[in-house]
Amino acid sequence: MRRLIYTLVIFILIGGIVLTSYAPDSISTVFIVIMEFIVLAGVVLGVLPVVQYYHAFETGLANIERALEVQTSSTWSVMVQIEDFFHQRTLDGLFRDYQEKVQVQRESGQALTDIEDYINEDVLALRSWQNVVLQIPGTLTGLGILGTFIGLIIGIRGIGFSSVEIALTSVQTLLSGIQVAFYTSIAGMILSLLFNIIYRISWNMLRRNLGLFVEEFHKNVIPPVADQMRYREQKELKQITELLERLPRGQGFSAASGQIDSPAHTVSSGNEQILMPQILEGLRNGEFIFYLQTKHDLNTRNIIGGEALVRWNHGKLGTVSPAVFIPILENNGYITKLDQYIWESVFATIRRWIDNGIRPMPLAINATKTDILAMDLAGFLEEMLKKYRIPPRYLEVEIAENAYLQAPESVMEAEERLRQDGFRVIMDGFNGDYISLSTIDKLSVDLLKLDLRRFDGRQNQGALNAVFEQARKINMKVAVEGIENMEQLTMLRKCACTEGQGFFLSKPMPVDEFEKQISGVGNK
Repeated sequence: MRRLIYTLVIFILIGGIVLTSYAPDSISTVFIVIMEFIVLAGVVLGVLPVVQYYHAFETGLANIERALEVQTSSTWSVMVQIEDFFHQRTLDGLFRDYQEKVQVQRESGQALTDIEDYINEDVLALRSWQNVVLQIPGTLTGLGILGTFIGLIIGIRGIGFSSVEIALTSVQTLLSGIQVAFYTSIAGMILSLLFNIIYRISWNMLRRNLGLFVEEFHKNVIPPVADQMRYREQKELKQITELLERLPRGQGFSAASGQIDSPAHTVSSGNEQILMPQILEGLRNGEFIFYLQTKHDLNTRNIIGGEALVRWNHGKLGTVSPAVFIPILENNGYITKLDQYIWESVFATIRRWIDNGIRPMPLAINATKTDILAMDLAGFLEEMLKKYRIPPRYLEVEIAENAYLQAPESVMEAEERLRQDGFRVIMDGFNGDYISLSTIDKLSVDLLKLDLRRFDGRQNQGALNAVFEQARKINMKVAVEGIENMEQLTMLRKCACTEGQGFFLSKPMPVDEFEKQISGVGNK
């Protein structure tokens, strides 16, 4: 395929030389020469780097296969020993930066950064002058049109009919000008078309090889962050079961035996009687806290808010995943008590920020159908506003989509009161199905929060365009959660989506770390 691109490049350069040699006059020659220099610059700045990247990803794929052939438990450890992994200076530099980041994360036990954070289409487009190169076809066409006007002006200026001789000379001058006009116009169109074809072919080839490399890298070297988090959660749940088995039974820490086909379900159902007393004790001891996941402006990546997510710092088990205790609390009806505890903690945190001179970011709290049916949600939050003297603009209430679908009247009543109080109300967990929402009368939320992870595997540009187009028709704003890679972020930007969150942008973090972020450290 590289030979084809090189052949086409040579063809267009030779074509430029031929067009120059057949130019009817010096003006046409000047225009053709300028066009040739522009084409040559486009080839050097745009086409050749893209072809080099294409070949470099072929080399990277070959090196992954070579690393897999080595009998070792870690393909990554073999890959990092390969010098000049891509045999291409730009990509090798990016890969070295990625290696250093991964090494630090491995030592600190963090989730490993996705390769697409460092090597993606946007990065390659920037380094191959894509925004400039894409203007070249239009520039060539424009030069051809300019030559057309100059040729016509030259022909028209020489027209005179005072005598037969002057009239004949005028006709010759006019025909000469028309010849210049048509020649430069046609030359510009030919060079523009050929260059555009060559660049588009080479860029699409690069995208294909980039996609193949990323897919192979995720499959055999380092999985995406979302997959790492799922693996880690499964491992964590299994470790909790084993720890519960070893704790003294007299303290209420024994665990039921059985196969762990679904870790979250097994721990939460089989050990409900064991963990429930510990959960209640944890609530009394203040072991339940919340982490904050940043919300971002997708155009600038600046932080514009956060979402409060509950965590359990168990005295003996350490940090316990919500997948363990949330189902237990829901089964026992205690989820509302936990939610109220976390909500008040969020109010207290915002009050502390205000008192300490930290400019608060709006924080979102989550409300379920159980919360709305079991308590006066709006009344509780109104009391919190008065108790902590918090402006309502700093609080957002995210209500689960299933609450709207299963208890619409109660939800709409709570929603109306919340909005009157000045809260921003968000429908959480929206999956893009507007038909189901059409059954709800007087839907007036401030924002729909689209969950890409519940998007039925349809995370493609066409499906997302349809969701956002429908939102615009009904005057509804849409934010996104579950952004896991650069490809999704790029697609969302093309949909004009301006607000979102996900592991690609930031994982949930302790409150003190979030404070550093909103104070200016890392707000990028």
